[in-house]
Amino acid sequence: MNAVYSRRRWRFASAAAALAAAAALTGEVVWSRAVAPGLSIKKIVVESDLSLTDGQLLEMLDLEGRSWAALEEDELEARLESYPVVRKAEVEKVFPDTLKLYVYRRRPLAVALTGEGGTPVPAVFDEEGYAVKVGGGTSGLDLPVITGPHFPKPDLGARLPETLWPVLADLSKLRDTDLKLFNLVSEIEILPEGEGYDLRLYMNHVRIPILIDGELTAESIGRAVLVLDVLDSADLGSVEEADMRGGHVVFHRAEGI
Repeated sequence: MNAVYSRRRWRFASAAAALAAAAALTGEVVWSRAVAPGLSIKKIVVESDLSLTDGQLLEMLDLEGRSWAALEEDELEARLESYPVVRKAEVEKVFPDTLKLYVYRRRPLAVALTGEGGTPVPAVFDEEGYAVKVGGGTSGLDLPVITGPHFPKPDLGARLPETLWPVLADLSKLRDTDLKLFNLVSEIEILPEGEGYDLRLYMNHVRIPILIDGELTAESIGRAVLVLDVLDSADLGSVEEADMRGGHVVFHRAEGI
């Protein structure tokens, strides 16, 4: 008797499970064929440090004719990040009709004069070496200028050669750790030296440049500023350049003086 009862319970449970699975499948079909296509996008919530108009944002997203359910978050993130000014994008779908966007801009870090022959074209690069502005619109930026290497005018979103990445990384770290020192740097001239490079720094407040080893840190910049301030206060007009490579400070005077 118990065995018969158990078999009936098992059969009943199996039938119930089958009905539940069928109901779930039916629900999925109803969702994909009936409900999902009708879910339009009614709201877009944006958190960003970029100044984007509604028209620019909609052009970047390209949502025309697409329903909320049909959108893929990864696809939209990749689309946004394909724009040179966007460093990172995160997209979140919120049921039933909302998109949340988190868009982070590339921060201008330094300017380089580009182009081969003719008038140099200023280009602005971020900490990863990507061009975020080229030509017009760069004059109002107060950023260090990188000189030394010569390379052609870049397209927007193009990246500087890999050999320059360490300089940009050091400069970005300096900006984050000591903005006051960062703002004193007017120009960084990159001087190839064997397999590496040295740096010639020009400061905003002192006319004399100074040579340092390739590592651009808050400590090396702080020491360079100290040396230059001492030179400036001593009014040594014949000194053309200071050199603190190798841990020693040397002054280079004008020839014949």
